[in-house]
Amino acid sequence: MFVDLVGSTELSQRLDPEEMREVISDYQRAVSAEILSYEGHVAKLMGDGVLVYFGWPRAHEDDAERAIRAGLAVIAALAGLKTPRGDPLAARVGIATGLVVVGDLIGKGAAQEEAVIGEAPNLAARLQALAQPNGVIVAESTHRLTTGLFENDRRWSASA
Repeated sequence: MFVDLVGSTELSQRLDPEEMREVISDYQRAVSAEILSYEGHVAKLMGDGVLVYFGWPRAHEDDAERAIRAGLAVIAALAGLKTPRGDPLAARVGIATGLVVVGDLIGKGAAQEEAVIGEAPNLAARLQALAQPNGVIVAESTHRLTTGLFENDRRWSASA
């Protein structure tokens, strides 16, 4: 899964640095809380982007469903957040399912992260870029695993 804050560049131009830092912190905290509530793993916080894994380090039979539910929960949680100047926050979510190999930690200190090989994280990032604000788009592989569980349009954009 990849989550991205909508309009962060524009926000950074309208808000002062302290306000923007507060917005990013609130956003990351809200996203992380929802992900963790569905037993996802926040792999990397990248400012306005969040990379998430379901199925690692602990797998569940319903990880694809958990990812979609978490994505919808993220959108709902962000709907309650506003910038210090009253601007609403919105996100785009992309979800892809596939084999991913997670290796040893690379980097040092705060830059340390798991080495990941596989198409799913890249596809999720590309899908989120196609989503409407407050939208969740899932890959066909994820859609197949969750058929009948969610209402969706022809692009397999899930809705509650």
